[in-house]
Amino acid sequence: MKILKEKEMPLLERKRITIEFEFSGKPTPSKSFIKEELAKKYSIKPELVAIRHIYTNFGNSKARVIAHLYNDEKTLKFLEPEKGKKKKVAAG
Repeated sequence: MKILKEKEMPLLERKRITIEFEFSGKPTPSKSFIKEELAKKYSIKPELVAIRHIYTNFGNSKARVIAHLYNDEKTLKFLEPEKGKKKKVAAG
């Protein structure tokens, strides 16, 4: 894991980081694996890490990952949309 860019965003109470993962001979790392690795590196809970993008190139064994590290769960739930859940629409 190599950190390419790190930017503090105090207004949004988060840190945006861009990292590069090497995974030669293995499949692209999963979001849960990346969350665990970032949580270990930055000494935070994995629940406070939000993976935004994983970019790979065909034939290349590197992935570029953009992630947000939040200070607390309240901010994370407010700023990050929940994936897979649809909003209920009131019948009118």
